[in-house]
Amino acid sequence: MKCKAVMEQNRLETEELERKIREVSKYTINFLIKHDIPLTPINYNEWFYVVCRSLEEKHVISDKNLKVLYGKYIEEIRRQDFDEKKDIRQISQELEKITNNSEKILDSFDMRVNRHSEIINENMKVIQERDLQRLSLLQEKIRELEMENKELKKYIEFNKSKLERIKAKFIKTQAEVNYDALTNVFSRKKLDQDLQLLDNNLKKFSVVFLDIDNFKKINDSFGHAVGDKILKETGNILRRYLRRNTYAYRYGGEEFVVILPEGNLEAAKVVAERLRNIISNTEVKINENQTIRFTASFGAAQKEEGEAAINVLKRADEALYEAKRSGKNRVVTR
Repeated sequence: MKCKAVMEQNRLETEELERKIREVSKYTINFLIKHDIPLTPINYNEWFYVVCRSLEEKHVISDKNLKVLYGKYIEEIRRQDFDEKKDIRQISQELEKITNNSEKILDSFDMRVNRHSEIINENMKVIQERDLQRLSLLQEKIRELEMENKELKKYIEFNKSKLERIKAKFIKTQAEVNYDALTNVFSRKKLDQDLQLLDNNLKKFSVVFLDIDNFKKINDSFGHAVGDKILKETGNILRRYLRRNTYAYRYGGEEFVVILPEGNLEAAKVVAERLRNIISNTEVKINENQTIRFTASFGAAQKEEGEAAINVLKRADEALYEAKRSGKNRVVTR
């Protein structure tokens, strides 16, 4: 069972896989409860992955081992994401070096060809009279240089074309990394990048974590196609009603995150309440004769002095969990 791939799937393909998922989920939940770790989506996702990888690699499952493996596995994921982007940048940089070096070489050949042409033009008559053999050698050398020049030009054109393809691939990859394909809001990977940037920024910021209420029930009752419509409409609402300097991300499944880079907790609460009201009054058409409404719960938190961005997100997640426990379709702040 490939744990990272399983966590990215929307549907389980076999009964055996579903059984294994239930086993991992049960152990994960028991572990979180035993160690008083808040049962939030972030904590659950991270520890689910740790338990899954531990079983996959046949480690002895114990509390001590899981705590050690947690640091190893979560760091691996972050490092892999960084390495993927780094590899693309390195390829692009290498190709630019090839092109730049090739152009320098071509300039050198052009200078040499021009120099020999000047010699022949200036001294053709004298050379013809004094040393025909030398003239023949010079002419042959010029022809060789011209042939090399043509080959080098082909080489440069090839590398320029290759560079353009790599750049196009890089731009496409960046778009795929930055945006969620279904909802068209920013992706989880983009969120991770922006949280790192926020860590380097001393200014305070606020985070809103939202989760669509009863989403599993919607999927079970109406099917995954309707669930996808709900997710798309949520993405539309976030893109339509958030201000320019406020950013929305799909965290995973039916969970979304909103970041207010310069907003305080009160501003985050206002934004969350406005979104909650808009969502609860939105109708989604599921067929020609039927529409449904849905709601969402919200948790908000503001960065405190010296606090890491990921901890702000976790506090907002805990506030969301409290909103769920308190009856759903409400906003809770931390």
